[in-house]
Amino acid sequence: MSEAVYKVFVYGTLKPGGHYWPQFCEGKVSEVLPAKVQGKLYDLHVGYPGVRFGGATWVQGYLLSIPSEADFLQLDVLEGFVPGRDPSKNEYDRRIIPCFAPDGSLLQAETWAYEMSEARITQMGGTQIEDGNWPI
Repeated sequence: MSEAVYKVFVYGTLKPGGHYWPQFCEGKVSEVLPAKVQGKLYDLHVGYPGVRFGGATWVQGYLLSIPSEADFLQLDVLEGFVPGRDPSKNEYDRRIIPCFAPDGSLLQAETWAYEMSEARITQMGGTQIEDGNWPI
């Protein structure tokens, strides 16, 4: 029986070269693909971004394949997500969304990604990053 591979779209500090890449991804990811999702990216002015999924604009990032469930679940810890907890108590909510290649073709119909609530983005004074790309 083969172990599941967890697919996760990352758009901020977990991107290759990002602040948390060495601790949470390096040596734990079996594949890294440039990718994008529909949504809006926000600078929270605290060293990491937030995102709201949906709409006609794009957020740039990477689709990661993580073979280990334990390594995948460490992302929940980093993102302040506890399954089953009141979403207002989580920093991010883990959702399943479609993920696209840079050319716009569907890359993965269902991938995990972390979304911040609109209320939290507002509370943190988030400002939209128009090009949808978090700088490393």
